[in-house]
Amino acid sequence: MIAFELGGIKVEIRAELESTEYKDATNRARVHFERKVKILVKFWDFPILGNLQELSLIKSSLIYFMQGYWKRSGKEASRIDLATEIIRNDPYATCGNDSETQLLSFAARQKNKKNFLHISFQRNDLIVNEVYLNGQEVLMLDVAIGKGIHFLTPTIDRKGDFFYDY
Repeated sequence: MIAFELGGIKVEIRAELESTEYKDATNRARVHFERKVKILVKFWDFPILGNLQELSLIKSSLIYFMQGYWKRSGKEASRIDLATEIIRNDPYATCGNDSETQLLSFAARQKNKKNFLHISFQRNDLIVNEVYLNGQEVLMLDVAIGKGIHFLTPTIDRKGDFFYDY
């Protein structure tokens, strides 16, 4: 297991071996081992389970922030234009409402002429958790999420067909 944690943000990469027993052409018992990799990126109560769409959106936001951070680090009062959100509606929420809206947002903020990445988690328009990351912390998070994306593996189609349905 590979684990990373920073201010309530967790990245976990786990590998499990699954064995499948079968008989070969000569009727001898064989065992095939397949490594299953599971990636979990969790922003407080907002889990992302190996979803490439959401992981790439987060990683691109981190990279965009860092590019703006380095370009503007020597300039006075230069702002980075970044506001990214991931929205989920949970119809089976446990908080008593009919549905629950969850929002994970990434925004560049500036204080005392220094840029920070503000990551916040909102539930039904109320901020539940938030963190401000400096440039070094953003780089650390970018490396951890990049490692998770690197370990993503496609699912195997049992029929052996590759999907070319364009």
